[in-house]
Amino acid sequence: MMVVGLGVTAAQHEGHPFNLGWYLGTLLFGWSAHLMTHYCNEYFDLDADRANRTPTSWTGGSRILVDGLLPPGVSLGAAFVLLFLAATTAATMPDTASRLMAITILAAAWFYTAPPARLNYHALGEIACAAVLYGLGPLLAHRLQGGDPTAATLTYVALVFVLQFLRMSVMNLADIEGDRSTGKHTLAVALGPRGLIRLYLAGQTLTYTATAVLLLTGTLPALPALAFLATLPIPVWVGRRLTQQALARPGTNNAVTFWASMHMPITAAALTLALLTDRLTGDTHPDTPWPIICAATLIAFAAWFTRALRTPPPALPEQETQTP
Repeated sequence: MMVVGLGVTAAQHEGHPFNLGWYLGTLLFGWSAHLMTHYCNEYFDLDADRANRTPTSWTGGSRILVDGLLPPGVSLGAAFVLLFLAATTAATMPDTASRLMAITILAAAWFYTAPPARLNYHALGEIACAAVLYGLGPLLAHRLQGGDPTAATLTYVALVFVLQFLRMSVMNLADIEGDRSTGKHTLAVALGPRGLIRLYLAGQTLTYTATAVLLLTGTLPALPALAFLATLPIPVWVGRRLTQQALARPGTNNAVTFWASMHMPITAAALTLALLTDRLTGDTHPDTPWPIICAATLIAFAAWFTRALRTPPPALPEQETQTP
């Protein structure tokens, strides 16, 4: 919802009319493709998940197949059903450009772990995930609302694309031991923990510095740029914990992966709210349905986020065996 909402809000900010049908169609496609990816990963990552002794709520798979609660074929079957649903939705999209974007999303998402490409087994998963979710995701939503994006919209997408790439690097760092033992050559395995942490710190520093420069030079509107910069405390906190080797300690590793993951929807929410506010306070206002839908989306995310903060992480297998 936050990915699609960012793209639609950017289109509204540019003055394009709101299309409720394609907003719902983009959500259907996005949810189908995203769930497809999870079920596909559960099946093709099963060996790596079994070898992972320190899973978190955000890494190491759902543990459903690892714990034998369902046969692996159920996960693969669900992935194929969702692939069919997403592909059917893509086929109905109104122009060649949007259909090509949707097909690219599905191909990169499926082959993230599926053979023969297995992108996340060849240090390409991080960039593939970033391109699918926070790259092509908001651009497809924008395309279905209003056509070609402006330079400012492309800049917002580029910023969240980089953050998603860095976030996925942290996710794979959390899984590094299980991945190494099963021949899964992620970027974390390729660079090693120290190299990956340096990449995360350098990437975050460059991204936020570039945003500050774009703000000071007037290249980006003030409100969206300031909203983006306001999320800086999250990567600062994550970066500090990474340098303290928090991912190697059960209990603290879940907090690191949680906040590294939350950095993305929080940033998307901040940009969405800033773009919507900028348009509402301008000379021309967005179409009436969208501010209401957007507000409901942000409230739903805030409610989910609050609940997530209050929910303790699941106990790891090692912890469960030590319980009297």
